[in-house]
Amino acid sequence: MSSSAPYFPIIYVRGYAALESEINSTVDDPFYGFNFGSTHIRVGATGEPDQFFFESPIVRLMTDYGYRDTFSGRTQAISTTQLAGLSGEQPDPWRTVWIHRYYDVSATTYGAKRKTQRLSVEEAAEELRLLVTRVKKETGAPCVHLVAHSMGGLVCRSLLQKIYPEHGEDPNKHIARFFTYATPHGGIQFRTGLGWAEKLRDLIGPFDSDTFGPDRLYQLLTPRVKNKKAPRGFDPRDFSGPFPLDRVFCAIGTNAEDYDVAMGASRFAAGPQSDGLVQIGAAYVNGAHRAYIHRSHSGRYGIVNSEEAFQNLERFLFGTVQAEVSLTGVQKLPSTREASYQLDLSVAVRGHPVFMNERTRQHTCPIVLNDPAIKAVQETYPLFTQFLNATRAASGDGTCRFAVTLALYVFPVQRDGRIDYSKLVPGLAAWTDQLLIDVKVQDKERALAVQWTASGTSDPHDVPLKSVPEKGSQAVIPLPEGAQKILGPSAAITIAAYPWP
Repeated sequence: MSSSAPYFPIIYVRGYAALESEINSTVDDPFYGFNFGSTHIRVGATGEPDQFFFESPIVRLMTDYGYRDTFSGRTQAISTTQLAGLSGEQPDPWRTVWIHRYYDVSATTYGAKRKTQRLSVEEAAEELRLLVTRVKKETGAPCVHLVAHSMGGLVCRSLLQKIYPEHGEDPNKHIARFFTYATPHGGIQFRTGLGWAEKLRDLIGPFDSDTFGPDRLYQLLTPRVKNKKAPRGFDPRDFSGPFPLDRVFCAIGTNAEDYDVAMGASRFAAGPQSDGLVQIGAAYVNGAHRAYIHRSHSGRYGIVNSEEAFQNLERFLFGTVQAEVSLTGVQKLPSTREASYQLDLSVAVRGHPVFMNERTRQHTCPIVLNDPAIKAVQETYPLFTQFLNATRAASGDGTCRFAVTLALYVFPVQRDGRIDYSKLVPGLAAWTDQLLIDVKVQDKERALAVQWTASGTSDPHDVPLKSVPEKGSQAVIPLPEGAQKILGPSAAITIAAYPWP
């Protein structure tokens, strides 16, 4: 087993712990929660909840990709004994997992005489910079992957956008890819209190909870800024600096209902369009890759301990193909004052019993095509990016297959802005269909085989391919007749496949 990209060392950065008890339980776990698994899946063969074992991200990295932990006594360090391969294999120091244990200095479990302190996000980011430097030195790797949950993603962003620039360092020389689970990139807001709850939180800041308000977000993300208020129009989801957005992936939780029972107040405050703590619209970086996953912020159905998130993580870190799927050629749609055009989308990859990406009305996150906030470029709507791994494809011949299910709903809108259900059958889609996509990688040539799989108006057919920049392939697949009657005669799905990275 040789050291080679993309199997760089992985540093995991956990999220926010408020109370002393939460900090202590975090510190008592060597892996800060990266070792939490799950035994639940939504529906079994009989229609009832059934067991489905997800061993945890760190175990899967070990069993599937040969990664190893670096704990050695009281420290994390490269140990020849620990990294010794099985059956005489040569140890690979690049395939190691490191935990940024920035709450250790806050714990009270090591004795009453020990002085404790709570690090700010910037201080935790500075400690992360030192850890990255040490990991690179010990492993010999040119860079590392950052994987973070919740506030841990803000620690990583502070490193990338503020700390490295303040040290005059280029983050591209240290970080390969950056993946976040349920990070409040846009902060945390409440659906109650008319904004006063956030103002009180940001004024008092108990347990550093003001971290999730605009002023602190501005300070921790902006170089050479301290104790300044966020300027008008500041959007913390904007990612400034030299680190490219193409190397950032945000896993977004959409299941508020299953957030821990003890956190009922959080679920109520965050609202149904959230993971129980972080709102869906705040859980991504503008322009970064995204996947919407029906999991909660943490707990039994948490996003970190989910098969869905791990399948996206492993393909983003180790995949070989990047497939971009867009809806193109859409005619000008009426404004949302007249009607609402809502598109449900789900993506599944062959060989896995979970959805990789799920944006649906049922989960309160459909794509509203005529939403004024969506700025379509020449009536083109980017739908999603799917990363694939030809070296581990279920087909065995390098063909990566994934399916896209689409359902389009058109709702008339009343004068008060609400949907008028009296003129339609609720739940009945104006058009629905499935698209089956094969991506074949062979001898550095990319090929796409695309067909509709469930349409009564379009037969499967070969789709002509044309080359696109970076030696990729592109296919334009006209929508079936039923969809074109609604979206226009030129409406199509456009797929572009590129080598990744």
